[in-house]
This record gives sequence, C-alpha cells and structure tokens, in this order.
Amino acid sequence: MTENQVAFDGSCAFATSLGREGVGDPKTAFTPDGTTYYFQNGVAKLLFRLLPGRAEKAHAMWDSKQ
Repeated sequence: MTENQVAFDGSCAFATSLGREGVGDPKTAFTPDGTTYYFQNGVAKLLFRLLPGRAEKAHAMWDSKQ
C-alpha cells in the first residue's frame, strides 16, 4: 500500500485555490485519486468539492508561488 500525497504542504486547498493562505486540518481531509487535500473547515471542503475546477486552480496557484 502506498501513502497518499498531501497537497500544498498541508495548507487549506480551498484557500490555495483562491490565492490565499490557510491552515489545513487533517480532520477535514478529502482524498481523491491518491492526493490528500486538507481544509480549514467543512465549508471550505464542501465548496472545493462543489465548485468546478477548484483542484486545478489550487495547483496552478501553488505552482505559481513556488
């Protein structure tokens, strides 16, 4: 069994998708396709899952800051 990759060094994935910073909480983790995303709270997690393209936007924002 392989360990899941935690995205954005554990920062809130929804905040990252907006170009902001936020502390992610492992209790709110969501793991699609082997990548684990953390969120500040349940609302951020819900919005990330409902709004189209959030993962792609978060990865683009994260890559632009590196």
